[in-house]
Amino acid sequence: MIFQTFLCLAFFAMSYANVNNTEITKFEHNFCESRLQNNQPPELYNAYTSLAISVFPFVFGFPKHQPYVNIAYALAFNGFASFHYHYYLDWVGKQADEISMILANYYGLNGLIGLAYRNKKNKQTYQFFNMLYMYLFLIVNTIIKYDQYFPDLYGIYLIPSIYLIRKVALENNLPYKRHLFISFIGGLCWIISELHCTKTTQYGHVVWHFLFPMGFYKIVLNYDALQHKLTNSLMLVVLPVAMPPVSPNVNILNILSH
Repeated sequence: MIFQTFLCLAFFAMSYANVNNTEITKFEHNFCESRLQNNQPPELYNAYTSLAISVFPFVFGFPKHQPYVNIAYALAFNGFASFHYHYYLDWVGKQADEISMILANYYGLNGLIGLAYRNKKNKQTYQFFNMLYMYLFLIVNTIIKYDQYFPDLYGIYLIPSIYLIRKVALENNLPYKRHLFISFIGGLCWIISELHCTKTTQYGHVVWHFLFPMGFYKIVLNYDALQHKLTNSLMLVVLPVAMPPVSPNVNILNILSH
């Protein structure tokens, strides 16, 4: 997991090195709030509500198991990265925001694959394709700089995550529909604000900052709890097998005293 994180930082550094100073603030996509002010920063509403994203792990709690812990860290970082992006509308903030979103989904999908597929070969195969898509995503978005396609590529990346959220939930009797619906409403508000930009719909991005990460983070905590339960169950199965049987006639205190 640490390797992938540092590799993402390397992608970011290479991207920054390949962009000259006149191009850093020029990219294909600005949001509704800035379009209403002639594409000029700052996007104050979007910037300050981004900080709420960083707060969620501290309000709802941090997971106990990997890779869910990494999702919480990515989320905490993303809020500040998103703030920078919306406030300055520059390439540095944009890439920091988007790379942390890519990483969060990568870690989440790896965790879901681990829960959904117990067969080691299947698990490794799906995790390999998850890693491959993440790298291709980073190359297209950050190195080649076709970053205008980020919403489309990220939406595609969410499809297997949503599928596995449902699969694991049904197999383990976990709640998921309400949390997915919350995230869906956040995503819908974002889409409306971008496709139909007005002084009213610009706040759709604000709603996105609250609802989309909130819904998915609640799912992260539920699946982290499931991982904790499965880990404890495995320990209960393994420990009796690993420990030798003790005769009822043996005095435990005498054994411990030697």
